Amino acid sequence: MLKRVLIHSSLLMAFTMLFLFGQGQNFIGLHKDEIKTRVEHELSGFVFAKEIFNYDRSFIKFENTFEEQTLLFMLNAEGYCTSISRMYNTWMFNKIKQELIEKYGKDKNQKWAYKKDGKKYEIELVKGEWFVTVVTRNKKE
Repeated sequence: MLKRVLIHSSLLMAFTMLFLFGQGQNFIGLHKDEIKTRVEHELSGFVFAKEIFNYDRSFIKFENTFEEQTLLFMLNAEGYCTSISRMYNTWMFNKIKQELIEKYGKDKNQKWAYKKDGKKYEIELVKGEWFVTVVTRNKKE
């Protein structure tokens, strides 16, 4: 029974990662209201947790307690997304890195770049002590 639950959890997590990386939508440039609606419909298991205001910037936080993931959308003063951070358990590091390599090619210091609809983006994989973070942002020239 436990083995079946672990297999089911792993497959669900892999599907969720592929969905986020594979569909090409990164939510950057979208307004927080649209993000809230789309996350509920497009990212199964994620629920809105809270919005935090910090002077002229803020972020909205979504949690997926089943898969123990957190999704943060950093917002500018007008409420538009400027970057995204998705946190996973540290044991997912190798799997996430492999998924990113398969999608975007060989990494350079755990960073990848890609272009979509004429815009350049950067993805960075950061391994912390307690969690792994995938950060997506506009690529600086």
